Amino acid sequence: MNWKKYKQLPIEQKQNESYYIIGLDIGNDSSALAFYNLAENEPEAIDLSGGYGKPSIPTVLQYVPETKEWVFGEYAVLNRGVGTIFSSLFSKMGRFDELDVGGRSVSAASVFALFVKELLANVKSLNPKAEIVGIVVSVPAYFSEQAQEELMRTFKLAGYEKELIALVPDRQCVLAHHYRKPPERPECALILDLGSREMRGGLYDISADGDKINALSGSSVFDEEISMSALNRDITDLFASFLQDGYDKEQLLAFTYQHKDILFQKNIRMKPQKLYYNFVYPPVRHTLTNERVAEMLAPYTKRFEQFIRDVLEKNLFGRKITPAQVEKVLCVGGGFDMLWAKEAVSKAFAKKAVFYKNPKLITAEGAALIAAQRLGIAGAPLSIEDNHQLANPIGIADGGSFLTLVERNGFWWQKHAPKLVLVNSEVNGELTLTLAELLQNGETRAISQVKVEGLPKRPKGVTRLEIGVEFRSNTEMCLNVRDVGFGELFPSTTPIQTQVSRQCLIP
Repeated sequence: MNWKKYKQLPIEQKQNESYYIIGLDIGNDSSALAFYNLAENEPEAIDLSGGYGKPSIPTVLQYVPETKEWVFGEYAVLNRGVGTIFSSLFSKMGRFDELDVGGRSVSAASVFALFVKELLANVKSLNPKAEIVGIVVSVPAYFSEQAQEELMRTFKLAGYEKELIALVPDRQCVLAHHYRKPPERPECALILDLGSREMRGGLYDISADGDKINALSGSSVFDEEISMSALNRDITDLFASFLQDGYDKEQLLAFTYQHKDILFQKNIRMKPQKLYYNFVYPPVRHTLTNERVAEMLAPYTKRFEQFIRDVLEKNLFGRKITPAQVEKVLCVGGGFDMLWAKEAVSKAFAKKAVFYKNPKLITAEGAALIAAQRLGIAGAPLSIEDNHQLANPIGIADGGSFLTLVERNGFWWQKHAPKLVLVNSEVNGELTLTLAELLQNGETRAISQVKVEGLPKRPKGVTRLEIGVEFRSNTEMCLNVRDVGFGELFPSTTPIQTQVSRQCLIP
């Protein structure tokens, strides 16, 4: 049913338990699914494992050319080495990539749509007559407009275009899950998200706004060196060191997936862990002591401690925040299934309210709750007032053209990919660029005239520049310019960095 049509139904008809309101948390590494339980007025996770192991599912598909079959989730991971594996599909959104499927070129959105369709088919396991009437999908806060466009196309290809209500930032889903009603007094909450790509942290002042809830964002810090991907890399390298040349890389990755739980999530530190790798001949047996595991984790725990300090100190509240002033610590992401991560948080925030039960499911349940709110089932909606996102794109203006360097809704602390530009005029050692904002009415507003000096003298049409923006804070940035050359006659030259300052970049 179209979600707009469902929204117009009388409340007594909405309570029909054959209607399903869904929240999705689709990640690069794993995905989770939840529904809003109309009888209990509570969001509830859907166990995708059928009661075994983790309730989430790996965001992985496998195509087997011999049978022309698709394998999903955990079976695809454990079947590595057979057919073609498609992973990290979420990160491909916005790039409009083409993938090779059995010798055919297929869009990443089409492949991802197969995963989405399979994921939502699990609703039928709850009720064969289930009808999905609304879906909210949690996405990273920095998700670009192009990525959102392609993800929405994915849901259209999966057959759920009319049920898709909205794409909602993941931190809003997390806060909505924990704050169901306005707080009696303002609170300071910290979200820690340990996911596949990076560790993210953000401080929020939570306050009542009538019958609504307002969350003022005070900090947003990330670290790519604390991530599930980084840990997977280190574990795989460790396992590879036990083997001779000639092992199958795909099988080794599957072995890492299986044994990471043994080493970290379920490690009770009572005895050494025995590993048996039977994909080589002769099979390899190796014992890992708990001391060796602790040695592996030492760099992560040390960096974790620094990360907590950065999140608290690099805030825009205009006041010092100490661990004692943080009322709630909300831990999300599959990384918080690991014992060491939980202990690191408990050490930093002793005797505080730390929440990390089913960390991967919280975001999905929050998305289901927001879906129910937007369909008129639940109340007390939560909104985020942000001090970190850019209201308008920033780029280079030249006459009637505009080259976007930082997209709308991008965060100042992100790494912004540089763009290549071919200068269609003669260059005599220097070049003046107009750094500007693109307003929503289509006009540009100049930020600064930037004089780039030290460029080589070149004729028209042979100066290629790589231009990028690097923010030092929410009010200060650098323009990085690199002459990348043009063939053998015009080699590249030394990079140039130009400081650009402007107050109130973030409205």
